[in-house]
Amino acid sequence: MKQEGSYYRHSDHDSLVINTKQNYFTWNSKGVSGNAITYLMHVKGLSFQESVLKINADLGQKEIKTFDHQSCNNYLDEFVYNVNEVSNTDAIESYLIGERGIDKDIVRDLIKTDYIKQDSYKNIVFKWKKDNMTIGASLQGTTLIPEEKRISPDRAYFKKILKNTEENTYEGFSVQIGQPKKIYFFESPIDLLSYMSLYKKNIKNCLLKSMDGLKHEIVFRTISSTSDVLRQQKKDIEQIKLCVDNDQAGNEFANKLSCYAYKRIDKHKVKFTSHVPQRPKREEKWDWNNELKKKKIDRRMDHEGSLCL
Repeated sequence: MKQEGSYYRHSDHDSLVINTKQNYFTWNSKGVSGNAITYLMHVKGLSFQESVLKINADLGQKEIKTFDHQSCNNYLDEFVYNVNEVSNTDAIESYLIGERGIDKDIVRDLIKTDYIKQDSYKNIVFKWKKDNMTIGASLQGTTLIPEEKRISPDRAYFKKILKNTEENTYEGFSVQIGQPKKIYFFESPIDLLSYMSLYKKNIKNCLLKSMDGLKHEIVFRTISSTSDVLRQQKKDIEQIKLCVDNDQAGNEFANKLSCYAYKRIDKHKVKFTSHVPQRPKREEKWDWNNELKKKKIDRRMDHEGSLCL
């Protein structure tokens, strides 16, 4: 385990986090959380009885203190947006357009409409919006962290989600195009923007939502709130897509939710479907930004080949 403030993150499973303040763990990619017994059952593969015996053996004669969950609230009573924004957007454009290959018109439009900003540390601020109000934010660094200073080997850039109220915690960065009759879920804001860049001409009347990981709470809450809005207009959800990474965690998440369906007001059911990028044979993980950059390289090579001919 590697320490991140009051949290510990598993070195092999970066979505597995232990909260030392509230004394529980969360494994987002598996959709499980709980206490020490549950941890041993899911992470170590022990039975309930084996888990209890192991904990008793490990503790020996040590005192066990009862934790009162009600006395420790990990949420804010009211969200405060305290990011020091700057007017300069050079770091945003250099990283998103230059390094990540995101469509420049999409990036500049989101900057103009206050969905993306740059802070004084040259981080990208992805603002969570609701009724034109900022209700949260995800921060993405633009400067590569040296390997010896990384929290985990694959965490090459600074990332942070601003602490929030319990209700807003299950929101996230989102972009709405027309009426949100279709809902697409992504693992990160950059995957969301990459998908927009790839299918710019084809996506209409949809809500694209970043989960900042694999969080079924965001999926269900987003569907519920979107349904409420549409039904007031005598409309309803037509499609739900899980556009997650093509890796073990993403596929397990999509498979787990594939058994669910949204029941429309007309009694028809909308199944949860997955749309993942095609993973090259030698890769263990492939996300939508990988796919976008590959498409750009392929087009460039095709263009150069045609010039040679």
